Amino acid sequence: MMSTSELKKTTQNKEIVLLKKADFINLKPELKHLKVDELRDHFKTTHIIDGKFRDMRGHCFGCLASLRHDYTSNLNKNYCLDCL
Repeated sequence: MMSTSELKKTTQNKEIVLLKKADFINLKPELKHLKVDELRDHFKTTHIIDGKFRDMRGHCFGCLASLRHDYTSNLNKNYCLDCL
């Protein structure tokens, strides 16, 4: 049985994974001095969706909804108010 967090990450039978710094370091180890935001900008990718790299900047990293100015969190610009 899947946990609640796994169910949230699976949308319409799609496996969605937010890339972390370790994932980028596995691709190119010489860039380990960069921050994760800089790595996402460098590679122009943020998620793996069904095994394909996707650039989901401008979308909430939690629920992948389109980010609007009035509904973006003050704590983190990559998440909507519902996900934080």
